[in-house]
Amino acid sequence: MAIKLYNFAFGPYPQRLNIYLAEKKPTNVEVTLFDEPDRRADVPPAAITALTVTGSMPILKDEDGTVIGQSLAILEYLEDKAFGPDMLGAMPAARARTRQFVHMLDEALTFFGLWGRHGSPLGHGIVRTSQDVAEICAIRYFGQLRLIEKMIGGTEFIAGDRITVADCVAMATLQYAADFYAVPVPPECIKLQTWFEHFSTRPSAARPGYPEDKLARAQGLAAYSLSRRSNEVAPVVRTAWRLG
Repeated sequence: MAIKLYNFAFGPYPQRLNIYLAEKKPTNVEVTLFDEPDRRADVPPAAITALTVTGSMPILKDEDGTVIGQSLAILEYLEDKAFGPDMLGAMPAARARTRQFVHMLDEALTFFGLWGRHGSPLGHGIVRTSQDVAEICAIRYFGQLRLIEKMIGGTEFIAGDRITVADCVAMATLQYAADFYAVPVPPECIKLQTWFEHFSTRPSAARPGYPEDKLARAQGLAAYSLSRRSNEVAPVVRTAWRLG
């Protein structure tokens, strides 16, 4: 009996799993993908979202009743139980290096998510927003990418010479920022940009389809955030973000 994974077709956290599964190609994982959530149409079904306290995707359910509702925990679980090539690291040092990148990238996505929520028109009228939070998180996001840039060695992939879950998490993050919000990798992060361009050509990294109405409102996050600052503040923010 297969491990069941319920997931969305787009979004930075779901995309971690979509890329991972496309690379690992496990034969014992059964995936159900949903398009944009629609409560009126019961998508995804309430019986599935009720499996976890948050009800968010991705959700894993194993045949023994194990349920996991957090993307990084699911990645670790699948590395232990899914058939396919090792994507964490064969030795303790390699696994630790992979996990270090994963956690740093996860922090970067947290900062980016808060920037998008507070600095994009998508969040207006849905959540209470703060331009100060948007500005701080934008700076922290780019700062985190610069730290990751310093950690990357002269290897083909993020954590070494083989693809790992770190590449899946990195691609999901940078792809979401670039494709959905039109926020590129900082130009000074040369190794990260080179990796992003190279990994983007892999079939696993095919651009997901985004809802057109949300995509139109999300594009240009950086420029929109800057336009809301005063003339005195904007140059400082622009310098910090390396946007001009």
